[in-house]
Amino acid sequence: MNMKKAVTLMLAVCLLISAAPALAAPTRDAKAVEVTVDEKLLSLTELIVNAAILQITPAEPAAAPVIPGLAKDELPSDLLVSCVLAWGIKAGVLPCEEEAGGQETVALGKAEAQDLYQRVFTNSAYTVTYHDQETAAQVKADNQMRTWYAGGELNLKYAALCDYGVYIYSAEFDGTDVEILCDVFSMKDAQIRTDVQDIPEEAMAWERNARISLRSAPENAFGYTLNSFAFSPAYQDGDLSKWPEFGNEEMEYSVNLPAILGVADDTPANRVWQTADGTAALTIAVQDKQGTYDDVLAQYMTEHVGAKISQQREFDFFSEETEGKYTLVFVSELKNYVYTVTMAFPAERQAEYAFYAEIIRNSLTIWGVSNG
Repeated sequence: MNMKKAVTLMLAVCLLISAAPALAAPTRDAKAVEVTVDEKLLSLTELIVNAAILQITPAEPAAAPVIPGLAKDELPSDLLVSCVLAWGIKAGVLPCEEEAGGQETVALGKAEAQDLYQRVFTNSAYTVTYHDQETAAQVKADNQMRTWYAGGELNLKYAALCDYGVYIYSAEFDGTDVEILCDVFSMKDAQIRTDVQDIPEEAMAWERNARISLRSAPENAFGYTLNSFAFSPAYQDGDLSKWPEFGNEEMEYSVNLPAILGVADDTPANRVWQTADGTAALTIAVQDKQGTYDDVLAQYMTEHVGAKISQQREFDFFSEETEGKYTLVFVSELKNYVYTVTMAFPAERQAEYAFYAEIIRNSLTIWGVSNG
């Protein structure tokens, strides 16, 4: 993806579809965006994400490989540096004296490589190594022919295989560093730029979550440099186009749920779905309404002392997210029922299931009431 191309607030790619209109890809709500998510910040974020994934490309046939992270104050590995340089040059977000074009390798002098390194990383202690011919051959073998900088040669072959988009939903600034949370997605077909919310569901898949720390550096080409990053495990069910819709005629609601959840209890007033291994479950309980929105909220807070509630009164619901759990309570003056959606899941998959929960919330339709 080229920094010179037209970029919208949320960089993305989209499949043009000539058939009937498709549903746009839903995203989680932006929570805390305290800094301007401009072209430079997005370009650096996209560079980091793609270079990190490039470390495992081409991946072994094992399912959902772990993406190595980078801790604060840790020197990046030679492989990560070479992936950053290779993807950045191939995508056109890092300048290179030699025209990359369709070439699989470019000549990259040590000084030029060091300069490009310093455009990206906060830790300046790293020194690009210029290997002799024999050592360069060993570096290539050690890196399994993926990508490398060795002997003044940078391999770009696999960089073109990484083309992931990012949706930033949180960017908090503490005066020095920006902590970014983003969902990473891939495209299934032909690509064209547009806002991520306009991409048809069947054209993309959500892959995993990333947490990225950047240091403010106004003099830098990107405006920031990289402190650290970490990726969540791969999402188990990020293909939202395959989420089935469930309708409950007796309790008057419908909802789209991850395909990994199967019905475990079809009692209309207390329907339960869970994963095959039983580690995650979702319950939609429906009860007769006793009081107003404020009455239900007050009762919930009495039963959950210290709960941090997020209210959206205009859409008749409030919610709470805690470690390993998400709860949504819908109460409207137009209905005689109170709907409580509870999702429990492994705490180590918080980013993934919190994403699912927001999509579920947005798909939940209480019949006869407009739900946002």
